[in-house]
Order: sequence, then C-alpha cells, then structure tokens
Amino acid sequence: MEFPAGGKMGRAKVWQGKRGGVALWGIEKDEYFDRAQLYGEGGGDYPDSLERFNFFARAAVELARYIEPTPELIQVNDWHAGLVPAYVRALGLPMKTLFTIHNLRYQGEFPPQDFRKLDLPEGIFRPEGLEFFGKLNLLKGAITLSDAVNTVSPTYAREIQQKEHGCGLHEVLREKGKWLSGILNGIDEEVWNPARDGELKKNFRRGNLAGRLECRVALEREMGLEPANGRPIFGMVTRVVQEKGVDLVLGAGREMVQQGGRLVILGAGDPALEKALTGLAAKHPKQIVVRTGYDEGLARRIFGGCDFFLMPSRSEPCGLTQMYAMRYGAIPVVGDVGGLHDTVEDWNPGKKAGTGLRFEPTEKGMRGALSRALALWDTP
Repeated sequence: MEFPAGGKMGRAKVWQGKRGGVALWGIEKDEYFDRAQLYGEGGGDYPDSLERFNFFARAAVELARYIEPTPELIQVNDWHAGLVPAYVRALGLPMKTLFTIHNLRYQGEFPPQDFRKLDLPEGIFRPEGLEFFGKLNLLKGAITLSDAVNTVSPTYAREIQQKEHGCGLHEVLREKGKWLSGILNGIDEEVWNPARDGELKKNFRRGNLAGRLECRVALEREMGLEPANGRPIFGMVTRVVQEKGVDLVLGAGREMVQQGGRLVILGAGDPALEKALTGLAAKHPKQIVVRTGYDEGLARRIFGGCDFFLMPSRSEPCGLTQMYAMRYGAIPVVGDVGGLHDTVEDWNPGKKAGTGLRFEPTEKGMRGALSRALALWDTP
C-alpha cells in the first residue's frame, strides 16, 4: 500500500486475517516498528516518534478507505493514533471517529514547526484543531477533532474535566459535553484464572481456597520472607512512579513492618524511587522484598499469594491489577480515584459488605488504610 506520508510517498505491507469470525488487518513497517521497545528506550520516546505515528495514522486511514464495506466508525487510542481524526476530516471521509483516552498525562506534544512534517492543511493547526498554547498537541487535537471521546472508567471521565486531574485539558474536555463518556475496563477472566494458572504453586477457585494457602507459603519462600508468622503479606505490582503513590509506601511501610506485616513489590520506573524502595528493603530484609523490572510469572504469584494488594495511586484512569488481584483472592487496598473507585467497593463493617479498602491517596490516608487492613486481619 502506498500513500503520502511526511512529505513523501510512504509504503507499508498490509496483512489480513480472521479470528473468531472477525476480520483483522495489520500494518507492517519495520523501519518504524521493528524495535526493542514500542514507544522508546531509556525512559523517553524515540526521537522520530512524530514521524512514526504520523505514518501509522495515515496508513490506518488509507486502509479504512480500502476496506469494503467502508467502516462506519474508526476508534483510535491515545495520542499515538491521535492524527487519525485529523486525516479523516482533512480528506473529507464519511466515517465517524471515536477517540479513547487511556491516560491523559501522555499527550504527544511537539514544537509548532513539526506540524510541517504532517500531510495536513495549515488550517488544522489552530486552537480548534491540533494547536494548544503554541505547540502541536496530538491528544488535544484528537479530542477536538473526533466525533466522540471516551475513557476507561466513569469516575475518570468526570475527574479529567476538573483542573486537578485534567492535565491542562479540562476545559477542552468539558466542551465535548455529552460526547464524553467513561466505559469501565474489564479483564479476560480466562487469561487471569487461578483455577488454571500454570504459574501458581497450587491452583484454586472460589469455594475451594486450600490451594491459595500453598501459594502463600510458596511466595514467602520465593521472596525470602519471614515465614508463617501469622501476619499478612501485602503485594504491589506497579510502575514505580509518583503517580502510582509509590512514595507513600516509604513512610507507611515502616509502620506496617513494625506491626508485623510483610511487603512484596514488583515494578520499575523512576530510578530515585527504585533506589529508595530497595534501601527500605535492605533495612528490613525478611519483611520487605523489592524486585525491579517486570516478570509476569512473578506478578501472578504475587496476586495468588498476597493477602492484601496495595495500589495507592494518586491518579488511575481505570487500573487492571486491582481486578487481577481480586480475581486471585487478594483484598485490594487502593487510592480512591478513577477506576479504583468504580471497581473496589469500600468495606463497610456494619453491613459486612465490600470488596476492598479505599483511601485518600495521602500519607495520612495510606497509614489509615494499612491500620484498617491490619485490624481486619486480626478480626476473627
């Protein structure tokens, strides 16, 4: 397939297939996408990110023109596909566009002169289009130029219209009015199934949790935790960044240890936070263990072996790990934001109802939540 891209003719290989009766189309361009990482290396984007994703957006639109019958709707996800609505409008195509926001913090901002690298008319670089405070902003442009916008939870859809969570785009989002909505994410319960998960020491299911006790003991041994001391294990599988509230663990974690709790953390991200966490673990080697990086097998064993799952996020569009944890029988202890509010029902001791513990994502709130969790553990 050939098409204009970046001021020259672009060429991409197109793959077609079917799965479950659904037609699938793939775009191949090794020059841009056969790389070690998807978005970038060393914590940043690849330097040619605009060129890469401009090519991808234009290729997707050209493919939509080719498919018969012509698609009625193109759904695009995050800023990386954010130029699709602009190309649909510029080319006068009949299909509608739906833009889905997974995380508003990542916006695809570039210098204004980079607009010339795109194959779009100058009139689209304006406040009603791709321009935002003098910069080229792909996420903002997708919001304004798409027919409708949705995000991954109802609470996050409300939050991002407020200054505190709007990442500078709250007023732009408010202007979408009824065309902005939140649809709650979900998980594949066959993929995340403790009854068949080969990574677990022993499989288990609702109504028969004997295997989970074996998973708990196995996690203690694998992590080198103080064994079977009658105190709970708290688990975390997370990006190690401030947004995820990891810094809150540094203060509250010490108090948890003093009360006999154990903590297992798996994640990677901010080097300074990683260093602080590993330093905390070094002071409490039998009670706190930190593994940097990501290992899906270990993540599954943490879900299946911890008693409480910590997710002290300051912002969370939806979150999936709290749902994985609940699926595997761990009680989530979460910041009361975004999709965490929508997926975790706060425990009400009077009604004996709830699926976890929610708290304001501050150090005080975190300490209170850990105290509630430990009190719940000690309640027969």
